[in-house]
Amino acid sequence: MNDRRYRIGRWLTVCIGLGVLSGCQSLAAPEPTSSAGGNVLPSACRWPASGDPLERLRATRDALESQGYAILDTDAQLGLVSAERKTRQPGLGAVNSPFGRTGFWGGFGLGGRNGYSLGVIQGFGGGYDTDPVQIERVSVVTPETTTLVDRDSVVVDYNGYLIDARSYNQPSFCQQLHQDIESRLNRPAAGIAP
Repeated sequence: MNDRRYRIGRWLTVCIGLGVLSGCQSLAAPEPTSSAGGNVLPSACRWPASGDPLERLRATRDALESQGYAILDTDAQLGLVSAERKTRQPGLGAVNSPFGRTGFWGGFGLGGRNGYSLGVIQGFGGGYDTDPVQIERVSVVTPETTTLVDRDSVVVDYNGYLIDARSYNQPSFCQQLHQDIESRLNRPAAGIAP
């Protein structure tokens, strides 16, 4: 009887273990290069491409620049435009102090060329330019017949330490960008009456 209970207990333990492991596997995020990886984009961040590829590339570049993005890279063969925008986040760095970041700083040195010298420096201060910066990066690519938009955001403090990082694919941003690109593609050429 005890042997039977032991076997049943073992099988239950194995089944529960497999159930837990398969549950963890099903909750895992898709690989970035997998076919499901592209499906995490909101539907507003993918649309059918229209017009000449080079004109679409120019319209995308102009649309991003009009929103304050600096163009980092373009590739006509891939149909890719990459851009970034930096925005100061005033007040975000003053979480621990009402006056921003202040403190003591200094250094100590010992050395010399033909003899010995000793030096000490001490100061007190902070800075006026200590606000964290949000860096938004956008990639718009049209590899074939579909345009895809991917945007992410990182916030770093003035020392370069990461405060926040996340995907920033907002449907409202993608819709606005899509409309702006389409309006630039559909403008009549200069000097030609519609």
